[in-house]
Amino acid sequence: MSLLRRKNTIDPAAGELEPSESTVSVGKGRPTPKRRRNAAPPPPAPKTRKEAVAWQKQQGKRARVGGQKKLTTTEYREALKSGDPRVLPKRDQGPVRGLARDYVDSRMMASNYLLLLFPLMLVGYLIRPLQILTLGLFFALLVEWILTGNRLLKMARERGLDTKESSVSLGFYAGSRAYFPRSWRRPLPQVKRGDTI
Repeated sequence: MSLLRRKNTIDPAAGELEPSESTVSVGKGRPTPKRRRNAAPPPPAPKTRKEAVAWQKQQGKRARVGGQKKLTTTEYREALKSGDPRVLPKRDQGPVRGLARDYVDSRMMASNYLLLLFPLMLVGYLIRPLQILTLGLFFALLVEWILTGNRLLKMARERGLDTKESSVSLGFYAGSRAYFPRSWRRPLPQVKRGDTI
């Protein structure tokens, strides 16, 4: 008598049992896609930073512009310099921002000297007697930016340009462009200093 063995309850004369419905394997319901055997394997990833820079230079940075062909790095920079609206960053887009750029480029502002004043303001902030002068300069620049924003908003409304921007945001945009030298500004100035806007 074998206590540990299980007896085979299947009658050999009856043949194989039919598999129940629960054990029937069901297919995934779609054909298996064919493998593309001729596809080239992807290039290996660069292992060092130097290799990555070399690969990027070889490929050339390309930007798709308005659903058209991709631009190389040089073409993209030239389009950005010329003020092509298709490649402008979001903060520079729109006719009101274009008006603000032209306004800043055609005038002399106190903010034009901010880069020169910045080291003096930094030293003035560290020296206690000059701190009041530094705060005064900073406050004067802030007032200029707000007044410029009000003027730009008024000009935009007079010209029928729709804008939801506040005078403060327009003023800070104008001020952030004004303190750069003209040759550093992007897009490059489209008007000369002294031109009427």
